[in-house]
Amino acid sequence: MTILNFLRAIVQTPSLSGDEGAVAGLVKDEMKELGLQDISNDEYGNIFGFVSGEGDKTLLFDAHMDTVAAAAKTEWKHDPFGAELNDGKLYGRGSTDMKGPLASMLYGVADLLSEQRSLEGNICVSSSVCEEVIEGMALARVMEEVKPDYVVIAEPSGLSLVKGQRGRAEIRLTVKGTPAHSASPWQGRNAVKKTIPLLLEIEKMHMPSQETLGKGLMEITDIMSKPYPAYSVIPELCEITYDRRLLVGETEESVLSEVEAAIQRVRATDPDIEASTQIAQADIKAYTGVRMTEKKFLPAWETPIDHHLISSAMKALAAEGLGSRLSTYQFCTNGSYSAGKAGVPTIGFGPSNPELAHKVDEYINLSEVHAARRGYAAIAKGVLAAES
Repeated sequence: MTILNFLRAIVQTPSLSGDEGAVAGLVKDEMKELGLQDISNDEYGNIFGFVSGEGDKTLLFDAHMDTVAAAAKTEWKHDPFGAELNDGKLYGRGSTDMKGPLASMLYGVADLLSEQRSLEGNICVSSSVCEEVIEGMALARVMEEVKPDYVVIAEPSGLSLVKGQRGRAEIRLTVKGTPAHSASPWQGRNAVKKTIPLLLEIEKMHMPSQETLGKGLMEITDIMSKPYPAYSVIPELCEITYDRRLLVGETEESVLSEVEAAIQRVRATDPDIEASTQIAQADIKAYTGVRMTEKKFLPAWETPIDHHLISSAMKALAAEGLGSRLSTYQFCTNGSYSAGKAGVPTIGFGPSNPELAHKVDEYINLSEVHAARRGYAAIAKGVLAAES
C-alpha cells in the first residue's frame, strides 16, 4: 500500500475515542507490511512496532488514532469520511489531527529499515488511543513497556519543531444548596444563585504568563444544576467545569488553591455559601474493554533549546531543507505525560496547520505529508547518530 492509500483508508475509517479498533487493525497490518519488528499491542489497544539499531538508546514517535466527532455531514462540503482529493489536499475528519501525521510518521520510520544497522539506537513507533479525551494516559502504557530516552510527539506543527506546550486541567467546582418549592424559594438555598458571585470572583483571578508558552487560561466549559430537569423545585446543587490551561511549574495544588482562595473571598461576604473544588476524573472504556481512569491534570512542559534532542533534530531537519523553526503547541498533547509527568526529553513535529484540527472540512496538504515523512526519518537519524 502507498502512503496515500493508507492515509485514505484510515481517514475513511471512523475512530472516535474508545472506538479505534478498526483503525488499529489497519495500522497493525501496515506496520507488518512495511516490515517493522516486534509489533504488538497493550491492554488499552495502543499499537507499536520497532526499527532496531545497534545502540541502547530508544527514540519513541507517537501519534494518536482517535479523532473528535464530525459535525453533521450537511455542514461539510466534503464527506468527512470520504478522504476526497482536491487541489493537492486530502479532506476528512482526522486528516490533520492526526491521521496525516500518523501516516507520515509510520512511513518515515519504515524508510529507515534499510539503514537500521547505522542507527546508534532503536526506534519505536506508537499509535495510541483516547488522546482526545485524556492526553497522555494511553501513552503512559507504551512508555512503561518501551522505556524511551527521547520522545517525538507527531501532532501537527506546520513542519516546525516544537519545544513545549501548555498543559490542561479540568477543574470541577461544586456549590451546594437546599431544595425547596420554587413557589417558596426562601425556604431553601438556590445553588445556582449562590454560584453567581463565585463565578464573578473567579473571573477576576490573575492568570500567570510565560514568554514562550503565553498566558494561562481558565474558561467555563459547562454548568449543570441538579435536579435536571427541575419541576417546581429550586436547584440543590450546581456543578461548573473549568478548562484551565497550564504553564510550566503549575501543579494540582497551586491551581486548586487559587480557586479555594476565591471561594474564601466570597465566603467573607456570604458565610452561607457551601462550595468545593477538585480535579475532575477521567473514566473511559478503551476499545479493548479495559477501563482507563485518571485525574484530568496534564502538565505543561518545555525542553531547553540547548538540549541534544532539539539541537540534533533541528540540524537534521535543516539538512532536509525543512528549515529550523522553533515553536510551541498552544493545545495539550500526549507530551503532557512523556515530558510533563515522566520527565523524558520531548519534542513535537508534524505536518499541517494545527488550526485545521477539529474543523468542518478539515484537510491536509499532501505536500506536507511527504515532507513530514522525510522529516521524521531525518530526526531519527540525527538524534540516534549524534551521540556516538
